[in-house]
Amino acid sequence: MSDIKPPRQTDEHLPRRCVLGLAVLLLTSGSASLFAYRGDRSAPAEAVAESVDADERPVPSEAEIISRIEGVAARYEVSSRLVAAIIAVESEFNPRAVSRTGAQGLMQLMPATAAELNVRDSFDPEENIEGGVRHLRALMDRFHNDLPLVLAAYNAGEQAVIAHRGVPPYPETRQYVVRVLRHVDQDAARAVARRFAGSSSKATTSAGLARRTRPVAIEPPPARVRPSAAASEELPAVFASPARAATDPEQARGVRPVYVAENP
Repeated sequence: MSDIKPPRQTDEHLPRRCVLGLAVLLLTSGSASLFAYRGDRSAPAEAVAESVDADERPVPSEAEIISRIEGVAARYEVSSRLVAAIIAVESEFNPRAVSRTGAQGLMQLMPATAAELNVRDSFDPEENIEGGVRHLRALMDRFHNDLPLVLAAYNAGEQAVIAHRGVPPYPETRQYVVRVLRHVDQDAARAVARRFAGSSSKATTSAGLARRTRPVAIEPPPARVRPSAAASEELPAVFASPARAATDPEQARGVRPVYVAENP
């Protein structure tokens, strides 16, 4: 029985194997370089693309924001001047504004509120105004168009208004109500500010008397705190007409009337 010998490898196969090995090496190093170039390999491509798109998103012009305010406000039968006043105080018409508590966009929607309103991108002016005005309309219906209560609920949350049976005694919330009212009706803003000042002095006196007999409960912080008052909260020229009464029904646009109660 003859021995079977394996075929002898010749040198003609060596160049082919070298080329194949070199190709694998180049492909491997090229892929690594590609992932390194794209940044964190654990981040999906979609996330990178979305962050780039958000950074490069063009800022809408004032005219575009005004047009959107007027269209959405008319649809929900809300005063466009009131919406503009809220935006001026909330974000100074900055679509990318973020408060220290996480509220976002023109109407400063909190993430939880935005989710309830089906707003997927609070930095998109159209989505933000749509969700913010829809939320405002719901508050106006709940509090029967009583503007100080509506504004207090927009700022501190409707549960705080219900719990206190009126505008909560939070300083920032009360300042917020007055700041917005100044753009809508300056006389009403002054009247509300005087009532707030009167109720604050009474509360201070009552607290002093209570300390003589029992501990005073510490007031919980507001559910939603606004950024501090800015140096300028001017409305765009189209809304900067002389102050109108808060009871102006804007009948030409079918806007429902709002009012300022005697004891907010």
